[in-house]
Amino acid sequence: MEIKLKNGKKVKAYPLIPAQHLMLYVSQHHSDDAPVLNIVTGYYWQGEFDTEAMKEALYEAMDRCDTMRLRFTKRPFNKVYQYLADRHGIEIIEEDLSAMEWDDAHEFLKQRSHSIIDMWDKPVNEIRIIHLENGYNGIYTKLHHLAFDGYSSKVFLADALSIYFNKKYGTAYPKPMRNYFDMVEKELQYSKSEQHKKDKEYWKGTIKNTSEPIYTDYVRPSRLLQQRIEKNKPNLRKAEVLDANPASRTLKFSLDAETSEKLIKMCTENGLSVPCVLMMGMRSALSSFNDNEKDISYKVMVNRRATLLDKKSGGVRMHFYSMRNIVEPEMTFAEAVRVIEKSQNDVFEHSNISPMEAVILRHLAMKTGTRYTYECITFSYHPYFPMPYYGEEMKKSSRGFWYNNDASVQPLYLTVMHRNHDGGLDFNFEYRLASNPLDELHHFYDKMLDTLLMGMENPDIKVSEILEKIKKDKVK
Repeated sequence: MEIKLKNGKKVKAYPLIPAQHLMLYVSQHHSDDAPVLNIVTGYYWQGEFDTEAMKEALYEAMDRCDTMRLRFTKRPFNKVYQYLADRHGIEIIEEDLSAMEWDDAHEFLKQRSHSIIDMWDKPVNEIRIIHLENGYNGIYTKLHHLAFDGYSSKVFLADALSIYFNKKYGTAYPKPMRNYFDMVEKELQYSKSEQHKKDKEYWKGTIKNTSEPIYTDYVRPSRLLQQRIEKNKPNLRKAEVLDANPASRTLKFSLDAETSEKLIKMCTENGLSVPCVLMMGMRSALSSFNDNEKDISYKVMVNRRATLLDKKSGGVRMHFYSMRNIVEPEMTFAEAVRVIEKSQNDVFEHSNISPMEAVILRHLAMKTGTRYTYECITFSYHPYFPMPYYGEEMKKSSRGFWYNNDASVQPLYLTVMHRNHDGGLDFNFEYRLASNPLDELHHFYDKMLDTLLMGMENPDIKVSEILEKIKKDKVK
């Protein structure tokens, strides 16, 4: 459709797609002044660095990336539309923090990243070239979550680096990006499809056509047990978990590269999905925290990037869905992982629907308000994304940073991602400060890791044996 902007100019515009609706809703629902829509990263390395060539490469990469020109405008009745400006309008800022100690510089960048982005009819992204101590230099990006997600931000960075290497060293020029609104049109067509009808029935059926799930907590005492007492409902199986204050922090646990590699190798040799193996560790910890409960529910992030258009058009494609799996104690580790994989495949098959619509359908079937849930944790796995590099020095010294916005729209969000320089796994637990769960998170990670190590050594170990061995918290 065509709309007229405040300056009188007419532009081709589109409504928001479901993933954008979700991000905008949660930001407005939880707090307008919390930076939940900021996605801020840094990528730095030691060695040769040509600032002018990098600036040229970044400007060129922005010209190639539609979502760097993406704008949002608010119409009557708070209807939000998106359109593309003629130019990205972004000035690259160079910043020298080399006089600051390493940790202080990154804390400074993190704290400054919390400023709210004015998203109406203006550029919503920020790019900087940063100089750090010990000869580290690189790229800092502050991106808006309605224009980018974790995957598309990496695609942009990889494109900029490839252009830089072409300019500096004569390497191959990267292939073109794809049109953002081609992807948007594809998304909007879905709501009129037969698949949409099937997906609606599926998500209603996750409540109506099965036994009731049960809420399992990562904090103790469980909120479910407390609310059973408070509400005098001993058979209550769902809990209210949303805290008013979105303030959060992130606790990171790093698994060494050698053990991470062995874990991935075990998955390959046994035909097991890496994210499902990681979820097996997570659900085992939840089970242990909840009297060895075999019925575990959590939310899973689906990044819908199946085609080349999906992968190279930018934007946000993240959908979050409820996922339930029931693992019997006599199953082996490998059998339990395949149960999880079956649950994941069911979710993937019905993951084009708006996650907000799926939530509404489930809660209508539950006959409760949306504050009630069966899930306390959301899981996300970021597969290894091979950033381009020039020379072994750059590869070995490269460091990627995710500057947390310290504002969470959910009680606990576990993101597992690979480190750039050695491929090892980082487990990032973003937790709400309101529940003060630091001790529990240390125990949670211990139980999760021990499960993974036992499964790695012996995929035929029984689930009951795993739960017995992780029963007691380790002393910290």
